[in-house]
Amino acid sequence: MVVRVAGSPPGDSSSPLELRHDGRLVSAPSAEDALGLIIDGYPDLAPGPERMRARLSLALHAREVVQALLNAGEVFERSTDEQRQVLLGDQGAAGPEVWNGVVPLVLVTSFYRPLGDRDQPRVAGPGQIWWIDPETPVSLLETLHQVRWLDVLRMATPDQGSRYRNLGPNGAAGYWWRPCRAGVDT
Repeated sequence: MVVRVAGSPPGDSSSPLELRHDGRLVSAPSAEDALGLIIDGYPDLAPGPERMRARLSLALHAREVVQALLNAGEVFERSTDEQRQVLLGDQGAAGPEVWNGVVPLVLVTSFYRPLGDRDQPRVAGPGQIWWIDPETPVSLLETLHQVRWLDVLRMATPDQGSRYRNLGPNGAAGYWWRPCRAGVDT
């Protein structure tokens, strides 16, 4: 099924943004419009805090789904009891000071510095924490792609200084979100 924002001519493949989500191909002129096709009622919300809450809600839902899928793999069995407790916990629970688990930990940036009041967990290497960033429509779509919750096929963005430029095959394993003391020993 192809879903297009009103005004896009049928068969027009020149939309600045195309993504696959939940079995649908979504074409839209902007990240904001694409979210309007993914989040029920999003276009009716006032820009600002209401839309931010809707993006945060989607980020938390995606975090839960992606973490559950990562936990379902056989690698989960190699986790320690403490690591399993963190992996099976909810976003509201305080995260670990250091994450060096064999299963990536999925977190939402809103709760961690510089946006939130928690310190970012330190990691031993890239890919151990997969971040979802609902701060802006673009950052949300980019990071949902990185954690493989949806597939961004094309995104022309005016923000060429995006924090999440590597939408390539490495996905979430290829970046850290605003690194703070990137290594465990630093």
